[in-house]
Amino acid sequence: LDGIGWDAVDGALIDIGVSSLQIDSAERGFSFSSDGPLDMRMDRDSEELPVSRLVNRAKLEDLKDIIERYGEDPQAGRIARAIVEARVRKPIETTGELAALVERAYPAAWRAKARNHPATRTFQALRIAVNHELDALEEGLDTIFDHLAPGGRLCVITFHSLEDRLVKNKFRRWSTACTCPPEFPVCVCGGKAKAKLITRKPIEADKQELEENRRSRSAHLRVLEKL
Repeated sequence: LDGIGWDAVDGALIDIGVSSLQIDSAERGFSFSSDGPLDMRMDRDSEELPVSRLVNRAKLEDLKDIIERYGEDPQAGRIARAIVEARVRKPIETTGELAALVERAYPAAWRAKARNHPATRTFQALRIAVNHELDALEEGLDTIFDHLAPGGRLCVITFHSLEDRLVKNKFRRWSTACTCPPEFPVCVCGGKAKAKLITRKPIEADKQELEENRRSRSAHLRVLEKL
């Protein structure tokens, strides 16, 4: 926007979803559906290192923390230990190897009742970590909000709980006037809300859209208007 000389915009839409073209391309290493190299970088020309480097070199506790924090997987400890034990024998180099490893690490009872592949959360966590996705989202939200004109609206589509929680909390802070601690009997901060919520709850895909686009099932849309 600065480059083209635009000081403000009346509306902005941020779609946080990973590109289907990237997910469906085996050589990009995002998916366990087809075997490919463990890469997962959004921009392969960047200085970021591929996921294979993280998987094969990170400490056990760091791997556990990544899978637990970004994948919200209750089996993070078992998965991290399985990865560390396996890479001693040989480096983990492909998506197929990692997916099979995570599946074996899951208890049989959990595998039996799982709605998605056991590796889903681990792949999500590693992708988020290697691309610093949540940091980029927060920076992007702050930057575009500063460029919104009064009355301008910001719409954000997220695809998992970590992203949605970040957007929800950011929107709540911008739309809250008083920032005093809850125990204060009266407001002393004199704060003013910067925005108002247009959607109290996220908008989700309806039945027709779900039938036409299965990947929309996890999409959440939130909308905010700048004051």
